[in-house]
Parts: sequence; C-alpha cells; structure tokens
Amino acid sequence: MRTRTRREHYVERAIFQLLSLERKAGSSAKDIRAMVDRCLAQVEGVAKNNRTARGLDIHRLGSVLRAWHKETKYLTFDGLPRPLAFDGKDSLKSLIQGFYPASKFRVVFDRLVQAKLISATDTGEWLPSSWTARIALQTSHETIEHMAEGVSHYVETVTNNVTAKSEQDVLFERSSKVTRLPIGEYENFRRYTGQQALALLAAVDDWLESRNSPVDKPAEHVCTAGIYAFAYVAKNPS
Repeated sequence: MRTRTRREHYVERAIFQLLSLERKAGSSAKDIRAMVDRCLAQVEGVAKNNRTARGLDIHRLGSVLRAWHKETKYLTFDGLPRPLAFDGKDSLKSLIQGFYPASKFRVVFDRLVQAKLISATDTGEWLPSSWTARIALQTSHETIEHMAEGVSHYVETVTNNVTAKSEQDVLFERSSKVTRLPIGEYENFRRYTGQQALALLAAVDDWLESRNSPVDKPAEHVCTAGIYAFAYVAKNPS
C-alpha cells in the first residue's frame, strides 16, 4: 500500500473534521453522504493537474528565506541578504541543506526558482525575491497542503474551544466582519489588513523561531504550533 503524502494527510484530516462537525451539528449520515457525492460530482468537472514533485512544506520554504534575512553569515555589512554562490561554504546549497536533506536539494532549488522566490544576479549568484515564501497564482502541492493544513487546524481549534473545560484550554480564535462595506473601500481594506497581518505574523514568527527546538530533540518533547491569518471579501446573497 502506498504511503500517504503530507498533503494527502492534511486533506483527509480537514475533510474528516469538517464532516465530523456536520454530524455533531445534527446532520444524518445519509445527508452527509449526499453532500460528499455532490462535491465529488463537482470535482469530476475540474481538469486534473499533471503530477509534480511532492510538496515541500511552504513554511519550511519560508524558513529558508527567513534564515537568509536573519543569520549573520548570510547577511551583508548593512544587514541585507547577501548574494550567495550556488555551491561552496555559506552558499545557497548549504543554506537549503540546513532545512532539507541533501537528497532534496535539487528539488527544493528548482521549486524556489519556479515559484520566483529566488532569482539570479548578473554575476550568477542568487538572492531572495521576497522575505517570505508566497507561492501565488499556482495550484501546487505546497499550496494544497498549506490550505488543507490551515482548514484542518482551524477546525481543530474551534472544536477544542467549544469543548474546553476551562479558559486555560482555549486557543485564540476570533473574527471580524461587516456585511455592507462600500466597494470603494476594498483597496483600503486589502492594504490595511495586509499591514496589520504582516506585523502580527512577524512578531509571532520571531517568538516561535526563538523557541524552536533542535531537530535532535525527541518527538515526544515537541509539538507543532503556529498561526494563520487571511482576509476575505464575499458578495452578499441577492
């Protein structure tokens, strides 16, 4: 039997948790099965993507870029990311291999180039294109895994909070919404939420990274922790 990929694991978890909540909310198994059948019928109409390399974890790709912006050996005298040679000491290769096994280096490098997260200089060295790993306008394994993991963790958080026996067990989960925002305010909303979210994520990221354990620490002594932030705009029902 083929081993599930991380992407498949998160997709299955997200689906399972959403359907579990639907069942707890009172829907019958028959109604849930009909819902799944309707979804599958819609999926059949979507063109299948060509198989590509397995997902590389969008957060780990982001960690590569973060190290490039933070670690002294990868910075210029002015504190900016230093152009890196492809191979050698303190090179792009050594940077990537700090987060991925050597066997995955070429796959990771190709993905960083394909997603336009790094670019070559006129002298043949490499620089990051941005501070974070943002894979846009692509339906990739990383994007699907990232989305499924986010849905899965969000449902886990909501379920945890509604079943928590004390305030100490509650995780942060809040939302803000209005239903009559003028269309003309869309651009201001997009810009404002982007600024606020980046400030929050930068602060949380620094806090998490400063406490992240070495890779050799036993698995039973560590856990995964993080935060997702996104904005949305939806049309009101007619």
